[in-house]
Amino acid sequence: MHRSAAAIEGWTASDTELLLGHLRGAGKTILTEPQALHTEVTKLPGLDGAKMSKSYGNSIAMREAPAEVERKIRRMPTDPARVHRSDPGDPQKCPVWQFHKVYSDEPTRDWVVKGCTSAGIGCLECKQPVIDAIVREQAPMHERAQKFLDDPQLVRNDPANDPDESEEGRR
Repeated sequence: MHRSAAAIEGWTASDTELLLGHLRGAGKTILTEPQALHTEVTKLPGLDGAKMSKSYGNSIAMREAPAEVERKIRRMPTDPARVHRSDPGDPQKCPVWQFHKVYSDEPTRDWVVKGCTSAGIGCLECKQPVIDAIVREQAPMHERAQKFLDDPQLVRNDPANDPDESEEGRR
């Protein structure tokens, strides 16, 4: 029994368009349709808890100095219920928790939840694993960039940046 593709449940017009493009073409898929890849956190809050934006001044640059990363994260707001160190908090209400969901492993997240809800840890203690993880993630970027910072002429000497060395320049 053959059914038309349009009769298949969940089949869309874009599916038909993709199939017809495949069949009328060379019979092989040249470009596959990209699919979204999301982590649990699709968007990190800014350092002030609002939308992260360089123009708002509440972001961390990819090559931010480690001391600056630490300063910025330490100044992030936390759960408003935690006025005093002895007040229990709720990680779900804290913007730092979104960073833990991206940068911390499961045991660290468990430690944060237990410590925050029981007031067993302070907010600065909670932020330290995030600081360490961001600095660790940025370290390879700092290393790769350092040779160009030390000798900016390297950028100008790169054949990919030289019009005489490009494909068109050699013809």
